[in-house]
Amino acid sequence: MSFISKIKKLWAKQKLTVKIAWLGLDHAGKTTIVKRITAGVYDEFTTRTLGMNVDEFSSGEVRFISWDLGGQETFRESLWRDYMAGSMGVVYVVDSADRARFKEARDELWKYVIENTDVKDIPILVLANKQDLPDAASAGEVARALDLHKVTNHSYAIVPTSAKTGFNIEEALEWLRQRITEKIDQLK
Repeated sequence: MSFISKIKKLWAKQKLTVKIAWLGLDHAGKTTIVKRITAGVYDEFTTRTLGMNVDEFSSGEVRFISWDLGGQETFRESLWRDYMAGSMGVVYVVDSADRARFKEARDELWKYVIENTDVKDIPILVLANKQDLPDAASAGEVARALDLHKVTNHSYAIVPTSAKTGFNIEEALEWLRQRITEKIDQLK
């Protein structure tokens, strides 16, 4: 076996490490979802993020370095743009039961992600979270409120989820893993 073949084989066995940014307004459920992924269970005592949390988890052959950035307005202004730089994907979490904040969620998504040329062409996974609540908007309603039909410079998906029950979280991450893997394969 040649040296190049050995390197390729070794590379294939290693997990690909990528940075992803978790964004969304405060109280959308970002940290709760990340904690559910990393710990495997729902923690009703998860506190909101003040600043940022960094966690790691794997999905298939991809190891995610997850930057969970606080959703309060002060953190959006000071952290979001800088910490998204170098991200291979964005997870944008929306509280589906908080219809009064859909316009704010839309404005922030467009301002910091969709219209941000520093993160052009990266996949965006929108999680319509809190689907376990009776008054939660459907993923379609959230998509319309966020104007996702106007997105042209990113691949995106919107997935209804529940941090509390775990509904669709693995499926959503699988979509993101596939898009990131495809993008990296295109760059090779």
